[in-house]
Amino acid sequence: MRAVTLGSIIFIVMGTVVCQSQVTPVVANQRTIQDVLDSQGKVISHKETLAVFLRNSDGSTLTKSYSSAGGMPSIRSGQLVDYSRQKVYAINYEKSEAVPIADLHDGPHPEYLANTMTSLGEETINGIRCLIHSVYMKIDGEKHQVGKTYDSAEYGLRIKQDAIIEPPGGPRTHLVEELYGIQTVDPDPKEFKLEKFSFLEKRPAARPKPGAAPSPGPLK
Repeated sequence: MRAVTLGSIIFIVMGTVVCQSQVTPVVANQRTIQDVLDSQGKVISHKETLAVFLRNSDGSTLTKSYSSAGGMPSIRSGQLVDYSRQKVYAINYEKSEAVPIADLHDGPHPEYLANTMTSLGEETINGIRCLIHSVYMKIDGEKHQVGKTYDSAEYGLRIKQDAIIEPPGGPRTHLVEELYGIQTVDPDPKEFKLEKFSFLEKRPAARPKPGAAPSPGPLK
């Protein structure tokens, strides 16, 4: 079986990445499409998620996802990549809670190339001029191209990524994520401060009680 995980996708920009002292602020809409494919490439399951994408001049980003549960569209969850606290948070807007899920050790890293010679070409995506680069997945320790990214050199921003992945034992999935309605304006600073939110500690994994029966393992 091929050793492939979703986390093994590598969005590689083939060239030198250049960091700016100040990042271009952005307010945009985000759309993520996930299509499960059959062996012939036909779509058998379709899922679309809409979100608001914000980036401030410090490079921190906030993605606020919409949910239509209950018939009323609302923002219930999100993710904050916070360079002021050097952490990534999962956001629960219903409970006004932010839970750390990862540490940030460096960055931010605006996603554009210094060397345009290594790109696959150029294309305008949603009104933004982009360089095209390869997306790779590690399969059995080797890189295989599975899609493309479209990166704005002017704004240091990934506008779109498009890849087809096939995890072990799972169906092929076509993933597309893109920004649209892009404005290079400063988002409201309060969005990143998350006023009236509780910043919780990362919850440890639950331990079984003494004498409790172990959970059943996967069927073989």
